[in-house]
Amino acid sequence: MLSPLPCPRILLIAVCLAFAWVPALAQQPTNLAASANGGSLVSFGGHYNESEWRAVNLIDGSAQSGWAAPNQFPQAVIIAFQNHRLARVEDVLINPYTRENANNWVKEVEVLVSQDHPFRSFRSLGKFTLANEGRNQLFPIQEPVQARYLKVIFHSNYGGGYMECGEIQVMGSLLGEAGSGPGYVNLAAAASGAAVESYSSQYNDADWAAANLLAEDGLGGWAGKNAESQEIVIALPESAQITDVAVNNYVRERSDNWAKEVEIAVSTSSPYKGFVPVGRLVMPPIGDLHGLRLETPVTARYVRFFFRSNHGGPYMEAGRVRVYSASGDSPEKASVAQQLEKTGRAVIHEIHFATNSAEILPESERVLQEIAQFMSQNPTMQLMIEGHTDSVGGPEFNRELSSRRAESVKTWLVHQAGVDSQRLNTVGYGLEQPVADNSTEQGRAQNRRVELKVRR
Repeated sequence: MLSPLPCPRILLIAVCLAFAWVPALAQQPTNLAASANGGSLVSFGGHYNESEWRAVNLIDGSAQSGWAAPNQFPQAVIIAFQNHRLARVEDVLINPYTRENANNWVKEVEVLVSQDHPFRSFRSLGKFTLANEGRNQLFPIQEPVQARYLKVIFHSNYGGGYMECGEIQVMGSLLGEAGSGPGYVNLAAAASGAAVESYSSQYNDADWAAANLLAEDGLGGWAGKNAESQEIVIALPESAQITDVAVNNYVRERSDNWAKEVEIAVSTSSPYKGFVPVGRLVMPPIGDLHGLRLETPVTARYVRFFFRSNHGGPYMEAGRVRVYSASGDSPEKASVAQQLEKTGRAVIHEIHFATNSAEILPESERVLQEIAQFMSQNPTMQLMIEGHTDSVGGPEFNRELSSRRAESVKTWLVHQAGVDSQRLNTVGYGLEQPVADNSTEQGRAQNRRVELKVRR
């Protein structure tokens, strides 16, 4: 005997329940930190080298690679999600495993979040002690939080000589519409034309030079010849309104040498007079982007960092300084889109590469996203990507390097932003088309650039 057919009302309810599961399935948490999903490192203290122990290995999604710092002292990494978008963070997992001795593996970590900028407004979600074993270990977040940036501070390891970790995963989902987060730019980057105007002392002219304060995150830092108070004056590329200043005091040497107290002043007219104090930073011995938000934005052409004290060691040392315009750029400079629309060309100093390499560094993401957005809004537009270098290294070396750098920009736009490769061509001019004097550091910084040209 045939079974009676279900009641139509029951069928309707069953269908509705089935479809109700679809959004839930679509909202399953993903690893927002993974570089394959658009995650990036906005800042990190340092890494042992720029190959197998790079900081970006923390978010590469591979258990085969890991990160190591040059020493065992505390430091932080700051992660941005896809296009610096706001996200709902549900869980954080950390795998301390690296191929080296387990004594080097991270032990105590702290997780912080910010909905604002990567140099301000962080709040701590607490500390967590990792077991000394290689597995994904769950950081105990009490309830989901909204964040645009997530900071992990590695406070200690298990007694080894290096701080090491394998992988960080941030599980959650992106919120709101696609688009970049709050705009900001570091005006104190050598690659953008900033330069050290004067300094009290530097331990040597190479790995401890004051100019290292303006470099990207990486291997070097600055050291004075003793622990006395020391002054360093930075010349910005041009006068600009600044809102924040930050110092990363992490260097590869002992943490008692790291700068502790620094006073900051600005001048609009001269590198040696007319300075007005704007604030003071007191930094714990943690290699982090210690930020100072100014009470009101100020216009500056020169920024003076007066390092007053360290944590008790025989040398005054710091890793990086940054000067931010949180409006997105200095007032005088047009955006990439504005340059292309007005002249058909755009000159870009904000795409940064590792030294003598075509590897794009994390701070480049903001302007790369700006280019990607322009291409999306102009679907028939085609671009020529030009690479330019300074004169260090000779003609053939620089021609080949500039070609690889231009190709790296194309690769990023194709693979990270989905731009059709047929719309992009590349060329490397090396040192052949300088725009400034290669005999000065500031001139060389201006010559290291990427240019975009609209192809008709």
